[in-house]
Amino acid sequence: MIEEGIIKSVSEELCEVVVRRKTACGDNCASCTGACRMNFQKVTAKNPLGAKAGESVIIEMESKKVLFSAFLVYILPVLTFFVSYLSVQKIYASNIIASGVAAILTVLVFCVTVLYDRRHKADFLPTVIKISENA
Repeated sequence: MIEEGIIKSVSEELCEVVVRRKTACGDNCASCTGACRMNFQKVTAKNPLGAKAGESVIIEMESKKVLFSAFLVYILPVLTFFVSYLSVQKIYASNIIASGVAAILTVLVFCVTVLYDRRHKADFLPTVIKISENA
């Protein structure tokens, strides 16, 4: 994933970059009926190039890290819920017990995901890979 943004602040080896969020209509908002507006998002990124505040930069995050993050946040909890529900329902033949166990396991997986995020947050930061000339 590669994005372009402007550095708003720098601290030690990190920087805060403001990037423009992509819209579902491909940034051609006049062609769709969605009430989208230009949104900006602040992103903390590693700054190995030593870029300064106000500079336009290109930031990158490895695709496999983006996909892994999406898996942890979206797919794993849903998969946990359905697999645990179907397994428990088959053993106990009770929808109430299966729903309860599935909900508890889904919350547990969510808690483990939050702990994983806290321990490995630095691994999922994008990196400044280029300082652009156009500001």
